[in-house]
Amino acid sequence: MKKQNPHKISGQPAPWYKHAWVWFIIALPATAVVASLYTVYIAKQNAPQVIAKQNKFQLEKE
Repeated sequence: MKKQNPHKISGQPAPWYKHAWVWFIIALPATAVVASLYTVYIAKQNAPQVIAKQNKFQLEKE
């Protein structure tokens, strides 16, 4: 038996949220945002320790 699309029979287009390509296009930038937030989280967790540089004046003072 052949399946027919009910939207083609009635002539009305489907709502925008029922099209797969819309969600694919939305998912591309959404995954980039999530990945960038995760990258920031990893960078914060594994940040290198900052070593205070002592200049010559501080060494002579001690």
